[in-house]
Amino acid sequence: MSRRARTALYAGGAFAVMILMIFLMAWQQGINPLHPRTRMYWLAAVLAALYISIRGAVFIERIQYRRERKQADDAPPSRLSNNINDRMAARKARVEAARKKAEQRGER
Repeated sequence: MSRRARTALYAGGAFAVMILMIFLMAWQQGINPLHPRTRMYWLAAVLAALYISIRGAVFIERIQYRRERKQADDAPPSRLSNNINDRMAARKARVEAARKKAEQRGER
């Protein structure tokens, strides 16, 4: 899943939870959020919920991305990586392993 898709998923989930909370609070107080007199106040609450959910989703996704990058940096380089430096490091590691294996066969 891409970073954008994950961020959109988090934002959508958080927004749905916040909208549910807004309507539940209105219902608990006996207020109709769609009444013409209070509609603009509730619209402001919905816009604030949208902003908070997007900001929160971006924040959470950045934390997760940093964790993933940190774990990826600790992992040995892969020959399937898109980064040329990783592929070259993986090739050097394979060549070195093959040399050690050949030396062990020659010594026995």
